[in-house]
Amino acid sequence: MKLKRNWKEIGLWALGKRWRFRVNNNSMLPTLKPQEDVLVVPISQNAPIAPGDIVVFFHPLRPTMRMVKRVSETFYDGGCYVLSDNMAEGSDSRSFGVVGPELLIGRVTSRLI
Repeated sequence: MKLKRNWKEIGLWALGKRWRFRVNNNSMLPTLKPQEDVLVVPISQNAPIAPGDIVVFFHPLRPTMRMVKRVSETFYDGGCYVLSDNMAEGSDSRSFGVVGPELLIGRVTSRLI
């Protein structure tokens, strides 16, 4: 999935229907760079998650830490297995397991700028 700037999504952000999230590390290189802003559709707004999607979620072992990763596999209960695009950087489901549906914040839709 190649993320582009999408003016419709930027308009939805201006209306409060998308959230802004800043990437903080190298774990999603080359897709997302550190300090890059992306737009996220909240899970509560009927945003289905599928393999290949990029999601923002709370870390299962550090509940105040938000992460961004790519979905590798989804499960019947709404949970998902997530992986870094840059496997050498950061932690992902290989170290903390499946991300439960209650930890999912939203699905990345586009770059902000």
